[in-house]
Amino acid sequence: MIKVAILEYENESMEVAFALSKVYSRQDWTFRHFTKASDLARRLKEEEYQLFIFDEVFKTPRLESVFVHDHPNSMFVYLCENPIRTKGNDQRHRVLYLDKGNIRQEILQVQDQLLSLSHQMDSYELNYDGVHVFLPYPDIYYLDKMEKMIYFHTKKGEFHERANMSDLEKVFTPYGFLRVHVSYLVNAIHIVAWYKDEVELDNGDRIPLSRQQKRKILALKKVKSDI
Repeated sequence: MIKVAILEYENESMEVAFALSKVYSRQDWTFRHFTKASDLARRLKEEEYQLFIFDEVFKTPRLESVFVHDHPNSMFVYLCENPIRTKGNDQRHRVLYLDKGNIRQEILQVQDQLLSLSHQMDSYELNYDGVHVFLPYPDIYYLDKMEKMIYFHTKKGEFHERANMSDLEKVFTPYGFLRVHVSYLVNAIHIVAWYKDEVELDNGDRIPLSRQQKRKILALKKVKSDI
C-alpha cells in the first residue's frame, strides 16, 4: 500500500489526487490531505508515508529536517511556481520539483520514479553463506562486483553472493537502481549528489560514475521529460 501525504491547498490537492490515480491505477494507494505541517508531523507518529507532496512554501530548513531528513526512504515532491529556481543546485534523486501550473502532466512525466516506490517495499532474497537473507530494497545502498562475487552494501551490513551483474541489473532496475558503472548498481533514492565521475550517497559513500553510463542515464531522463 502506497501512502501519500499531501501538504497543499485544496484545489492543488485535488489535481494531485487525480494525477496519482492514473499513476497508481494498478497499485493499492491512499492519501491524506493536510493544510498545516504541524498536523502532518503529529500524524507521522501514527503512520508512515512513502510519498510526500508539498507546496513550495513548506520548503524551509526546519521542515526539511523534520520531514526529508528523517524519512530517508521516502520520495518528496515540491509543487512550485518556478521549479528550476526553487530546485537550485539540489541533486537529490528522491526530491522532485514540479510545475504547480501543470500538475497532472508533470506528475505523469515522473510516473516511473513514483511507481518505483511500490517496488521498494519488496525484498531481495539473497543466498548468503548457505542462509537465505531477505533485504528490503530501501535498505540497500548499492551493489558492487569484485571478480565473480557481488557485494551488497546495506543498512544491515555487507553481504555477498555469486551472481552476474547484468542479470541483477534486470532485477533491480524496476526498483529504482541505476547502473552508474560497469561494476556498480546504486539505489537512486540514496543519491544526494552527482559529480563528474562519482555519485555521492546519503551514507557518505562515493561511487564511481563512468562517462558511458552517465550519458545513458542523462539520455534516458531527457527522453522521459520529452514524453
